[in-house]
Amino acid sequence: MTASRRQAALLAGGLVVVITAGLAAADISPSTPWRHLYLLPVVLAGLRFGVAGGLVAAVGAVLAFGPFVLREIEGHGPTRAAAEGIVTLAVLALSGALVGSLAARARRQRERYETLRAVQRVLAAPAPLGRVAARLAAVLSRRLGVDTAGLVLDEGRMVAGADVLDPRSLAARVLARREPVFVADAGTDVRPRRVVVVPLTSAGQTVGALAVERLGDVSREERDALVGVGAAVGLALDNARLVARQRRFAEELEHKVGAATARLAEMDRLKSGFVALASHELRTPLTALQGFSELLATRPFAPSEVRRFAEIMRGEIERLGRIVSDFLDLARLERGLAPAIRRAILDPAPLITGAVELFRRTRTTHRLELHVEGALPHVDADADALDRVLKNLIGNALKYSPPGSCVRVRARAVDGVIAVDVDDEGPGIPAEERARVFEPYYRVRETAALGPGTGLGLSVVRSLVEAHGGTVRADAAPGVGTRMTVILPALP
Repeated sequence: MTASRRQAALLAGGLVVVITAGLAAADISPSTPWRHLYLLPVVLAGLRFGVAGGLVAAVGAVLAFGPFVLREIEGHGPTRAAAEGIVTLAVLALSGALVGSLAARARRQRERYETLRAVQRVLAAPAPLGRVAARLAAVLSRRLGVDTAGLVLDEGRMVAGADVLDPRSLAARVLARREPVFVADAGTDVRPRRVVVVPLTSAGQTVGALAVERLGDVSREERDALVGVGAAVGLALDNARLVARQRRFAEELEHKVGAATARLAEMDRLKSGFVALASHELRTPLTALQGFSELLATRPFAPSEVRRFAEIMRGEIERLGRIVSDFLDLARLERGLAPAIRRAILDPAPLITGAVELFRRTRTTHRLELHVEGALPHVDADADALDRVLKNLIGNALKYSPPGSCVRVRARAVDGVIAVDVDDEGPGIPAEERARVFEPYYRVRETAALGPGTGLGLSVVRSLVEAHGGTVRADAAPGVGTRMTVILPALP
């Protein structure tokens, strides 16, 4: 018994003695209003000690006040004062039981409320769910006055305060049937070891099970209280899960927004650089065309020189046309539109050979090798689009390869597709940047100084290839350089 409970017991007993002594000294009738003072120790004991304390105090008060009633009956018979005294004795007895019962119920309600507050404090702490479950088991064991408490989450994927969840165990039965289970004696000791397992419910669903074990009795009222605690804990635990899920979602969303913001900032930077590059790329062929046209208009040249100038001007015009086409395709892509494709059944071999032969005539500083392995199947494709893809890839390979090096083009049919490889002997593309070279405006820093460019070519290549149901990728070429591989579906 704690010091406060001992003090309450002494106070109740002292009040009974003092009241009895006072009534005896005054030698008053049992009907005196002072008799109601006996209710004070009875109420005090009931509030402090519950039903048992209230009944003990009531018995003490009855034994103390009873002689006054008996003396009245013996001296004067069944008088009104004697009747009032008997009623007082009955009221004292009933008051002890009633006040004790109400006080015990209020105490249990308070303990349940404090238990739920402790549970809410545990669930409010930011921690992994496994650690939260272990803390919950410890708090419930301490607050419920049991020897051990185990907390099992649904599907048995996490256990706190116990070992592992056996599918045949009580917790598994509760999770399956959603009903509490009570075992009168689960041990071999002299004293019975009671086990109570109640479901943790939330919104009509079972989210776990609470198992408690106590050496000694567990009353029906305590079992009912455990069911109520289980429902509250289940709701709180389910809310904690939702909060944790929302927290994870918010963190993921914040990460994605941050990544998207950084990506937009990078795109803005690249786009700003693209404006300067585009101006240069457009100015270069225009300047060349203007210069050669002025020369032809102001000075006489031999026919061979005129033809050479015309070839150069045609090349610059084609270059200008490719840039304009890239701009138009990019504008369609940024609006979410696919490139304009005019399909027809065609043989890809002449397209590949024609693109290689064109660069052999115009780029004499490099060697170009072509290997077509066997007869290629036909494809359902746009000839102009495939021609742009091939010329873009071969042109890039020549641009970024040193003079005198070799660019190799290989075409073959493999498992219902056509694969075209373009290998160069340039500086190569770092592995972490190979996927990004197909993004609009992006240029590899190590190769940007080797030649002019807008950063649009490979982006357009990917859009055209994907519009045909194919793929394009960048890999390291055997030895040095880069290999660009285009894969297109072939007709059967």
